[in-house]
Amino acid sequence: MITYTTPEKAGLDPKYIRRFLAKMEEQRINLHDVLMMRGDQIFFEKYWAPFTAEFPHRMYSVTKSFVSVAIGFLLQDGKLSLDDPIVKYFPDKLGLDPDPLLMTQTIRDMLMMSTCFVGFNWFLPEVTDRLQYYFSRKADKYPGTLFDYDSNGSYVLSCLVERLSGMPFLDYLKEKVLDRLGCFEDAEVLFTIDGTPWGDSALICRPRALLHFARFVMNGGSWEGEQLLDAEYLREATSFQNDTNMTDACTSSTWGYGYQFWMTEQGGYSMNGMGGQYAVCCPDKDLILVFNADDQLSSALDTPRVFRAFYDLIAAHLDGARPVEKEIPLDAPLKLSVARGKAASPFELDIFGKKYVCHENPMGWKWFRLDFAETGGALVYENAQGEKRLEFGRKENRFVKFPEYGYSDSHGNLHRMTDFCYDAAVSAGWIEEKKLQLRVQVIDRYFGLLVITIGFKDPDQVSICMKKAAEDFFDTYEGWLYASAEKPEAARS
Repeated sequence: MITYTTPEKAGLDPKYIRRFLAKMEEQRINLHDVLMMRGDQIFFEKYWAPFTAEFPHRMYSVTKSFVSVAIGFLLQDGKLSLDDPIVKYFPDKLGLDPDPLLMTQTIRDMLMMSTCFVGFNWFLPEVTDRLQYYFSRKADKYPGTLFDYDSNGSYVLSCLVERLSGMPFLDYLKEKVLDRLGCFEDAEVLFTIDGTPWGDSALICRPRALLHFARFVMNGGSWEGEQLLDAEYLREATSFQNDTNMTDACTSSTWGYGYQFWMTEQGGYSMNGMGGQYAVCCPDKDLILVFNADDQLSSALDTPRVFRAFYDLIAAHLDGARPVEKEIPLDAPLKLSVARGKAASPFELDIFGKKYVCHENPMGWKWFRLDFAETGGALVYENAQGEKRLEFGRKENRFVKFPEYGYSDSHGNLHRMTDFCYDAAVSAGWIEEKKLQLRVQVIDRYFGLLVITIGFKDPDQVSICMKKAAEDFFDTYEGWLYASAEKPEAARS
């Protein structure tokens, strides 16, 4: 049973909450509410007028985490397997020529945001049946290889819940658990254009209801001593399943993904919604933060500020703890950053020197292969300029010429087909056993960053994501592709 307590009894000096609130006001975070809980006790709850505890709040993509829990209940009831192809349950929505990669996409792939699609927009006049629109699209990558935020896939999962349970996903969840938790009496979901519950973005409930739901999840599926949902499913759902960092950055959304839950920097997880709807769970401290806001214009900046203040001022000072800050000696040698991950993977043996033929892609790559050596390796590929070789170091920079030519030299925007190439530092790391990420840093009179993430489904199927940040170059090194291992000559004949 949820009760209330004071910050002191929860193990926190109230001055840190006052500092947290001051930080939010100083930085003009457009908050609607903040709630903090430790164990089963709420120790802080605040609303910014005109918002109140009774205001039903749009939770946006927090909805996805509710859908994940509904999938967990279906799994528990034996109505599906996570490794079932999603098309198994929607034969009526398949067109005459469904994409072969979509036919292999599993429920697990969708929970992990590792579908065959790169995010696309359904807010179009011609989209009157969102399910049919999803199943008629052509694939961008192999499912189960690389992360990309497929909100449409989450909607499909909510429709799956309705098909297998016989009721809208929120009604199903109310029957299974939400009515037990309390505060969900007035919860509702908005509808898509075709009249189905908008299961990826449109849950409306009170902030306290979200807090109760987060407590249920952090309880491992139990409530008031009764195990309602399989704890193992929730353990998997709230654990790292997929790397989300395609830009080699460090933000609140680059710590990984579970099953419709985001991982956080301190070993926890969160439920995230556009504009600042969050439930942040810190299992090691038995601590939960819920906040709602509307910072859609600046959420890329504002959300990390809320996280940072929460970790530094609240989580770090529980039970009188004094946070230990890392230090670097002033005379320590410093080097240019390198790719994250591990220097090697046993998977290298399965792909070393194998040629992969690319399907049509915006980068114009025809084929590629990976060669490995003791201290580095090379990404060899063919694009519109011919065969290229990009050498890299294993978790250390290799200083080379980036092999693309024709970029500007002394005169900007003057592109000519010359042999001029930029100086670059290139490193690579295995961010998962079957995912290699290259970090390419141009360090010339022009600066730029290119991150190439290569994810393998198996030794014969691979997807690549390229992200760049550069002024007027790297333009042919941005986008997605998928490729298949070249068949041996004997097999082709």
